[in-house]
Amino acid sequence: MYIIIIGCGGTGAALAKHLASEDHEIVVVENDEEHAKSLAESMDALVIHGDGSDTEILKDAGIAKADAVVILTRDDNTNLTICQIVKKFNIKRIVARVNDPGKQDLYIGLEITAAISPIAAIVSYFKNAITQESGRSVVSIEKGKAEIMDLKLTNEKLNGRKIKDAGLPSNATIGLISREGEVIIASPETILKKGDLLTVISKTEASKDVITLLKG
Repeated sequence: MYIIIIGCGGTGAALAKHLASEDHEIVVVENDEEHAKSLAESMDALVIHGDGSDTEILKDAGIAKADAVVILTRDDNTNLTICQIVKKFNIKRIVARVNDPGKQDLYIGLEITAAISPIAAIVSYFKNAITQESGRSVVSIEKGKAEIMDLKLTNEKLNGRKIKDAGLPSNATIGLISREGEVIIASPETILKKGDLLTVISKTEASKDVITLLKG
């Protein structure tokens, strides 16, 4: 894939290096001149010094052939502006960083591929580590109203049962099962096995009951 990353701090640099290692073609647009020079010397990517909200800079970065654009500046107004500009180029995948979780709805209103709030994700991780040590929240949904959790099935009473017979709360469902290196798309008829790693989508108020049930 041809991927443009706009705003390349610590997260952007790590992402760029990871994507480049998987043979994606990466172009970085960085507004800070000294930082842009440093990035050019440290990664296998084309680094362009310039303002990511400047259409001419985006054209220089190859926006016309980009498969995806990732917008990671630390200013939400800048990110929102760039999202609007990038959408005009009919990019298939636009992913933006949300710096202020309270502004996430503004990004969603733009109908981009994903608006990711690092702050909300980190808060969710820490909250679950503190209050629900047997569960790990992967992502918080709709301002904390729901969660996606990875949970290992250790309740022996559920071994061999179908998901529909497991007794999950009505506001929770199992979406994926990781089992012995295989990924299974779950359905009500899927049979559970002790040791399965389950990806569960749950309303937050039901998460404790889900953990208690699956852990035994």
